[in-house]
Formats: sequence, structure tokens, C-alpha cells
Amino acid sequence: MRCAFCGVEGGQGTRLATGPGVAICAGCAAVAATVTGPPPAGWEPPARPGWDGGTVDPGALAALPVAALQAEALVVWEVGAPLRDFLDAVRGLLGGCSGHRDAVTLADGTVVWATSFDEAAPYDRDEPPDFGLYLDARWSPPWPHAHVEWPDFAVPADGSAATAALADLLDRARRGERVEIGCLGGHGRTGTALAVLAVLAGTPAEEAVEWVRSGYCARAVETDEQAAFVAATRG
Repeated sequence: MRCAFCGVEGGQGTRLATGPGVAICAGCAAVAATVTGPPPAGWEPPARPGWDGGTVDPGALAALPVAALQAEALVVWEVGAPLRDFLDAVRGLLGGCSGHRDAVTLADGTVVWATSFDEAAPYDRDEPPDFGLYLDARWSPPWPHAHVEWPDFAVPADGSAATAALADLLDRARRGERVEIGCLGGHGRTGTALAVLAVLAGTPAEEAVEWVRSGYCARAVETDEQAAFVAATRG
């Protein structure tokens, strides 16, 4: 399991707090604490199936300096907002990656644009794409496009249909169309989709995740389930 924000794996000098399909490391939890502030009075860790958290003393947590937060793994909590919005807020504060609109060149030379969703101007482009494939229903651009049902931090609801949609996107790019793909943050779903495209374009499946992390973004492909989806792809 690796941290969904910085990509560090458990056991690499830090511990991870894990939830259903997502994990956060001590360093990123410290950044998260700057977003939320101390827990509200009477707060207790959420009790739900799938959470791997311990008992947290809210008073002790509020008293800890940032340096101490960085040294200890913390449970991920909700403070009045959906967990996905909380995670998106933390992503926005992490250094080194504030958004994506990148041309990604696959092994066969095909170019696909990868993009994150800019709330302020999601469809502002110097040159709009001929076609877009989007992995979140929030996208509704004025150019021709299609959607794949793909939950955040997970894999497509229909893996075969998603792979077929990615193959179509690749064919369009090979025919000379300017194509783009995006989810929201541009990391988990978009990174996984780019890794699948890499396999379809000739990259060995066992190398595709590291390829997309080195050639696109170190935070691409956020969960073990997503990595397994890539590994199962056949070129």
C-alpha cells in the first residue's frame, strides 16, 4: 500500500494509516492537519468497516506540533465534509503538483494529453482537443467526448468497457486527432488510464506503472487495486 498523496510505500521509513482503498502517510497527515485544524470537541475516530485506525486522543492531537505529526501516522478523519473533498483539499496543498495539462508520449510515439479538472476554468484551452475521454461525471466540455464510469481511488465499474474506450482513444490519437483524458486531480484514475494506454502502445504491463510515475507524475496510480488493473492489461 502506498500513500495516495506522495506515493511513499509503507515500510519506507514511515507508517501508513489506511482506509477502504486509500492510505495516507505521516508527512501528508501533517499537511492535512493544517487544512482541518484540531478535531472538534467530542470527536472520535469514525467507526466503520474497513478502517484501520487506532484510538486517537483529540486533545493530545491538538497539542502536537507539526514536527511531531510528521513522526507519527494518524488516522484519516472527516470534519463535516465528504472524505473525497477533504482529500482533494490536501492534494491542493502538497508541493510539486498543483494540476496537470501535459502531453504524454507513449512508447509508439502516440501523444495523449492528460489533464486535471480546473474548477475555475475547466475548459479553457489554447487549443481544444478533437476528443476527450473523461473518468468523472463532473466533466461536460463543449467538444466531442465520452465518459467512463470509474469511482475515485478505485478501478472502472466495467473493466472491459473501459479498456475498449481507452483503445478507441489511442486509435483516434494514432489517426492524428488531438485527444485528452482526465479525472479530477489527474493522478489515480488518469494515471491508471495512462498506464493502460502505455501497455496498449507497447510498454510491458509489469513496467507500465513505474513508466507513468517517472514519465508523467510520481503520484500517478494511487492504489494497489489500480496497479493490479494495469498489470492485468494485455497489449
